[in-house]
Amino acid sequence: MGDFTATREVHNVARVRISKRTALAATCLGLAILPLARVGLAPAKTASTPAGCSGVRGAVKRLSDPAGRSLSLKQKPATIRKLRRAHAPRQLGRRNKGIERTTFRVTGRLVEMRLEEDLDINLVIADPRTGATMIAAFPSATCTGGATRKARAKMTRARSALLAACGAPTSSWQKLDGTGAIAGVGFFDPDRGQEGAAPNGLELHPVVSFTASSCSVPAEPPPPPENCAASYPTVCIPPPPPHLKCSDIPYANFVVRWDVPHPDPHHFDKDRDGIGCET
Repeated sequence: MGDFTATREVHNVARVRISKRTALAATCLGLAILPLARVGLAPAKTASTPAGCSGVRGAVKRLSDPAGRSLSLKQKPATIRKLRRAHAPRQLGRRNKGIERTTFRVTGRLVEMRLEEDLDINLVIADPRTGATMIAAFPSATCTGGATRKARAKMTRARSALLAACGAPTSSWQKLDGTGAIAGVGFFDPDRGQEGAAPNGLELHPVVSFTASSCSVPAEPPPPPENCAASYPTVCIPPPPPHLKCSDIPYANFVVRWDVPHPDPHHFDKDRDGIGCET
């Protein structure tokens, strides 16, 4: 009986020792898991667009979409007037074929620029002959991470060239005076009433090459001749009232400026191509 009792006590002591070792091991394992959960086992954060780089069809206009990454960026000569007359697609989503996969090079008059909320610099350019405008946009390098290295370098050089020639933009429109050669990928932007936008919403976005022949902040323009609307600089047509029709005046195919207060008050340039009462 004494031997049996001694044996049972030995077993109880052994079980206590095993239980203590098990608890100690579990505690150590738990302490080891906690830092791992913090550094390796916690849910991974997903990549996101840098703050301020949002925008409609952002991947398309910054060449980070699959089709944009495969573009050659070979430049095709064009005119602002021709691009403004291109047919816009019915639906805007992924990059459309044709215009949105072509890099156009135009010569334009530099009208004004502004730093946008998505960090793009919007430059309004005008056809040298007609004054018809469209937008050319220069993305920030912080927003172009998804594009190819070659495309990013071109976008960065183009924006640097604009800043070197025209100075740094602000969040307000700044008038410019000068001309330049601009090359960019065609991009249709939804109509949001953007200043200087083409009637079909076509922009050069992003700009991949920019060379300014000249660029400066212009002096305040002189007041228009007495009783002549400033929007018609080559002819003298009084502002309304009354509202006039083309049949009421002796002029045709005259310049209509859209970069003045109260542009085209008589609606002579209904297609907004910079030419009034076209024949």
